[in-house]
Amino acid sequence: MSDFDRRLLDAVQRAVPLVPRPYERLAAELAAGAEEVIARIAALARPGGIIREIAGVFDAAALGYASTLVAARCRPERLDEAGGIAASHPGVSHCYGRAGELNLWFTLAVPPDSRLGLERTVELLGRRIGPERLLSLPAERRYKLDVRFDMSGEPEAGSPGPTYSPASPAAAVRPGPGPGQIRAIRALQQPLPAVREPFAELAGPAGLSGDDLLVHAADFLSAGWMRRYSAVLRHRLAGAQANVLVAWNVPAERADSFAAHAAGFAGVSHCYLRAAPEGWPYNLYTMIHGRSDEEVDAVVAGIIAAAGDFPRAHFPTTHEYKKARLKLFSPELARWEAEAGA
Repeated sequence: MSDFDRRLLDAVQRAVPLVPRPYERLAAELAAGAEEVIARIAALARPGGIIREIAGVFDAAALGYASTLVAARCRPERLDEAGGIAASHPGVSHCYGRAGELNLWFTLAVPPDSRLGLERTVELLGRRIGPERLLSLPAERRYKLDVRFDMSGEPEAGSPGPTYSPASPAAAVRPGPGPGQIRAIRALQQPLPAVREPFAELAGPAGLSGDDLLVHAADFLSAGWMRRYSAVLRHRLAGAQANVLVAWNVPAERADSFAAHAAGFAGVSHCYLRAAPEGWPYNLYTMIHGRSDEEVDAVVAGIIAAAGDFPRAHFPTTHEYKKARLKLFSPELARWEAEAGA
């Protein structure tokens, strides 16, 4: 990969400009030509390429969605089947097999007009999966959600990075979007094409002009509905070959302090406080990425040194059944619920 590709990937992970010709703006920032940027984006975003997609990153909770992290223990011989069942739900965006006491983990979200609701959906998926144990772990506080990979430098895995943001409530619900806004949200979740005026191309099928779509995008950012408009990379192709979910048992009065330290590490992409159901002691969850198991271990050691050595459980990823952005206000959810007899 060329130095230019690395600088381009760093730029589009931060933000893609919300202007009619965003690749020209990026080209100016990188001292390159617009055609070169467009050509490299097309190559890097080809099927199976390092760019998974360029699209809007929305805050589902702010749009009225209810969500949870589901963890289950399945018999090893049924894990792949169970993972496929969970991944088939339109509201499941991430679904992984992991080593450890609980070996199937997935995120689940349902819209405000869901006929089943979150709790009933978890129950129904549990019946279909048939696990030996199933836990729903809804978020109580989000400290960090920032999946970006440094492509141009070699940061120390155990050192704090610049991506920490202060603790925030897991949900900040505002009045929901109207029909026109929903059309714009759906359009902004489609992959941005590598053409000179890509937003105009996204807007047409939604019955909008390119300028109208960009106005909506600016409004969504201002309202907190959209966190940013940027690229998501395939983490393994970006060099993050190892990752692990670490669940910690942190006293409630120490949670904010612990999370502030943990979220400051560049290798930590997710940091959440979650409800701890009966019989499950862990309440704080960190997702850690690294180029190797040794890098990941260094981040864990750094967190312990900075924040304290609390009881914890490690769940390294073994299978990826689904990894995608949640498609908000998708008709697929209504179809799934109708087929389920909602």
